[in-house]
Amino acid sequence: MMLYKIHSHAQIQDLQARSDELGHSNKSMLVSLVSLESVRIARESYALLRPLIMESRSWECPQVDSLSDVAGLSLEIQKLEHDVLPQLKLQEGKLERGALEALLLMKNSASKLLHSRKCFEEALGVLLAKEDLVSGRAEDVSMLNDTAVHVLKGKFNSGLLQERVPWLVELVTDVLETPVRFCDTRKRKYSDE
Repeated sequence: MMLYKIHSHAQIQDLQARSDELGHSNKSMLVSLVSLESVRIARESYALLRPLIMESRSWECPQVDSLSDVAGLSLEIQKLEHDVLPQLKLQEGKLERGALEALLLMKNSASKLLHSRKCFEEALGVLLAKEDLVSGRAEDVSMLNDTAVHVLKGKFNSGLLQERVPWLVELVTDVLETPVRFCDTRKRKYSDE
């Protein structure tokens, strides 16, 4: 069995470029996803890696489900970055319809992010999850939910929300730029038995 360790998105691109060459080999291949540069790149990495694993009967990647969880997390955070927070920046002292819709989207995204974080943490296992940066940073987005709820219930005025938006942008950026570490779920499974 051939072993191909991945530590970056560029290595996934390389694997894709060489897939025809490697696919003609009679040997099976274990693709071990060790790390990625950031949460931001996880969607693209998943879009490249999953078809490679699915199309080949002799290729295996134990971490592909964990990558799927991070890709989902990345998608939700990028929605916040590109659609929600810019809408909140545009409001001028009053909560207009667009801002209210953005707050509801922010609240929904925060819930989805916390669920994705939990799935990723479970996929990693308890020991690695304690050392994982993604889970902790994704948990911080619960502040997005708190902020949205306070504004929607009238506990924050729009001026206070305006002051918080740059901080929320920084929080979202920090999560997206967080490096991702994976573990071999097969090793953990065998060690648990």
